[in-house]
Amino acid sequence: MRFTLTKPAKVLCCLLLASSAGIAKQTDYQQKIFVDSQRQLAELGSNKVSFLDDVVITQGTIKITASKVEVIRNGQKGAEEMIAYGSPATFSQVLDNGKPVQASANRLHYKLKEKLVVLSDKAKLQQQDNEVSGDVIRYDIQKQQMAAESTAKGSRVKTVFLPEQLQEQTSQKDGQ
Repeated sequence: MRFTLTKPAKVLCCLLLASSAGIAKQTDYQQKIFVDSQRQLAELGSNKVSFLDDVVITQGTIKITASKVEVIRNGQKGAEEMIAYGSPATFSQVLDNGKPVQASANRLHYKLKEKLVVLSDKAKLQQQDNEVSGDVIRYDIQKQQMAAESTAKGSRVKTVFLPEQLQEQTSQKDGQ
């Protein structure tokens, strides 16, 4: 599925993500992944492990919280996928510049190898005081690229900027 944004939406999304021009902490991906939960169920034949009840996953500064997380290994090591469910499930990470990114949705699909988080069902992504919400948000952690869309009839993607931050970004872009 491809996501396309109108020109004004692209400008707003670029401003949102440019507001903290760092990249994701590179050391996070070299860290061990820790999973803490009340219960764990393994389905060895299908390479699937389910963690249940107050699940907390950490990897460096990355933190995922959920009521249930399914970890699926599709072949090669490092290509695991985590599907987190909650009301909401959350994802957070501190960037190399020290600024946090926070995301939440009722379903959060984290593809480790691709460093991609797909948020669906009441999806929200926040960076500093800026916020984007929609039915589906795809966040490429490595590239800090985001695409949001609303799939339900009558729903819309919503973006909130603080006026002074928008003005600062415009001034910086113009070289003032």
